[in-house]
Formats: sequence, C-alpha cells, structure tokens
Amino acid sequence: MEYIKRRATAAPETTRNVTLRVTEIIESVRRSGEKAVRQFSRTLDGYTGDLRVSREVIASAGAALPPGVREALAQAAKNVSTFHSFQRSMLREEVVEVMEGVFAGIRFEPVSSAAIYVPGGRYPLPSTAVMGVVAAREAGVGRIVAMTPPSGPGGPHEIVLGALSMLDVEEVWSIGGAQAIAACAFGIEGMERVDVIAGPGNAYVTEAKRLLFGNVGIDGLAGPSEVTVVADDTARADLVAADLIAQSEHDTQARATLLCLDRELALSVLPEVESLLGKLPDPGTARESWSCNGTVAFCSMEEAASYANYESPEHLVLAVKAPGEALPLFRSFGSAFLGPFTAQAFGDYVAGTNHILPTGGTARFTGGLWTGTFLRPQTFLETNIGGARRLAELGRPISEAEGLPGHTLAMELRFEVDRS
Repeated sequence: MEYIKRRATAAPETTRNVTLRVTEIIESVRRSGEKAVRQFSRTLDGYTGDLRVSREVIASAGAALPPGVREALAQAAKNVSTFHSFQRSMLREEVVEVMEGVFAGIRFEPVSSAAIYVPGGRYPLPSTAVMGVVAAREAGVGRIVAMTPPSGPGGPHEIVLGALSMLDVEEVWSIGGAQAIAACAFGIEGMERVDVIAGPGNAYVTEAKRLLFGNVGIDGLAGPSEVTVVADDTARADLVAADLIAQSEHDTQARATLLCLDRELALSVLPEVESLLGKLPDPGTARESWSCNGTVAFCSMEEAASYANYESPEHLVLAVKAPGEALPLFRSFGSAFLGPFTAQAFGDYVAGTNHILPTGGTARFTGGLWTGTFLRPQTFLETNIGGARRLAELGRPISEAEGLPGHTLAMELRFEVDRS
C-alpha cells in the first residue's frame, strides 16, 4: 500500500476530564432530578425556559416548515419506514421441533419506551429525528420521547421541532448533553424513565450513554463521522472527492479515507477536493478535517478490503466497476454505498437506510440503528411427556456432574405428573 496522503492526527479519545464532568452531571441528576437538569440547562446552555416543549409550540414549528423541507422529510420518513418495516417483518415468531416432543420458539417484543436524542449543536439535524423515531415506531415502541438541546433562549431549533411535529411526536424535551441522557435513564418530574436511548451526540452525550448503560439500554457509542471510499479506474474523481468532503464537513475530527486501485485516480482526487472545497460557502470545518484526518492511498483490492475490515468504517463507498461482486470482501462497516450513482449523502437523508451508525471501529462487533435496536428476543420452550422423558434422561448426568441435585429432581418430577 502506497500512501499519497496520511492523516496527521490520531483518533480522538475520551479524556479523563470529560468522564469526571459527566459523572458529576449524572450523580447530580440522580440525586436532584429536575432541579439539577434546570441548573445544567442554565449554566451550560444558557436556557431557562420550559423543559418540556408544549404541543402548541411543536405544532407551530410543524406549520412553519418550508414546503420543500416538509415534502423532503415526509418522503424520507416514508422510505425509512418502508425499509425498517421490512426489517421488522424478518423478525417474526417462530417455533422449531428441536427433537421429538421438544418445541423451542423465539419471539421479538418491543421495549415499552425509547428516547431519541436529536443533536442541535453546530448543525440542527431533523434527519436524525426521522431516523430514530421511525425505526422505533416500526419496531412497535409505544412511547417515543425526543430529547433535543435548546439552540438559544427560545428552546430547540425550529426545524427540529418541525420534523418532530411531522412525525407526530408529542413528548419533546428541550434538554441536551449528559443531563438529557441522565434524565432519560432515571426519570425526572413529569418524565418517566425510558427503556432505551438512541441517537448520536457530542462527547458528553456519548460518555453519559457509556456510563449509564445497564441502567438503560443504548444503541451504541457515536463518535466523529467516518467514510472509506474504495475506487478503481472507472470512478470519477469529482464524485469521489464529493463523498470525501460530505463526511469531512460534519466535524473537524471526521475521518475521510480514499483507497484507490488506480494511482492516477488517487493523484487526480487531491486537486478535485481542493476545487470542491472552494465551492462551499463555508469550507472551514471540511478543510480542517480533510487536512488533518484525510488519507489517500494506492493499493490492490485485497489490500483495500484488509484495511477496511481492520478500520471498520462507519460508511463504506465502493466506487468500483462491479461493487456487488466486491462487497463480500468487506465484512466490517456500518453501511455500504455501491456504485457511481449512490452518493453516501443519500443514506444520510432520504434513501431509507439509517444514518445512526457505529463509529470508532465498533462496526467490527455491532451494527447501526435498526428496528432490532428496540426489540428484545425472547425464547420459549414447551415439551410433551415424551419430550420431557428424553430431556430428563439426557439432563441427569449433566446435573449430577455439576453437583446440582435439585436440577435432577426438577426434571424427573415431571414423570410424577404423568403417573398421577
């Protein structure tokens, strides 16, 4: 593998100061509930308004959505719903006879409540509201709560509230940061605790989710955005550059990687990136991210697959001649985008796949948000008398070997039922 451009910085790590501060926030909310949340909203966000957003304010934001935005968000929600409904249909109750007279089954039960965290920092993200709310709803979650930080003294950003209104979310809270995660985990006055928290956030949100896992379920631990593009000589340099920039503009810590099977393409993408950066109204974030964290390398397909499987990127773009044939080589990624027409940004907004994805290499052991995030697999077992006899005969030597005679008794007493 020949590196033409290497990233200059290592992947960011959670600092001890973040952990200490988040721990302090969590303990304060655990002890003092709403009072602590209000204090942190005032000191950290400069917000002193109502914590729960009224139905009137939500409805007003929905009515104020620009028609073009409303139409696009509605179609995005429809596409996400279609894909996540398909996922739900795969997870159906099934029963199999594992041996004569022994029937094992599985079903998938939704959690009762879920909170969707919708970021509202540098960029308001109504698309995240769509991704989280629709996935939870298609799973069958009864109570869906939205947590989104205030963007000013007036509360959350109006476009986020508008998206939540369009999605018919009635319980919306103007709380952000670690205090929002703690409020969801413990409950506060007027808000019952939830079963699962999903959605990306900053380092404080992510650390709060990590520390509170076990008190509450979480979807995963989100970090800076990542994209790895694998391109051959059939790829257009400008399209490749555009995918690299699209992720770079998220955050100065975002990581964009290009693995080229053609050296000339690798060299031609570099000026294309600079050219496209010049067309952005404010290229500062993307330029810094690309300068510090961008990688370009010339390699073979096998080297590209090995590199990607090790890094386990959030987004994988296969800009190659036969992407469907290449895909099986790649085993660790959050979501893949195949061929020259499939912009990675389609997945961020409207295509139907979810954009809440694993980062920081966690795709090697987990996946992105889907209906299964909000479902609990539950197994069940039923035997007839013949099956019970067979299982008891097999189970007795194991329970005796483990020194657990009560287990032997529980199995063999089933025959007393038969004789009675």
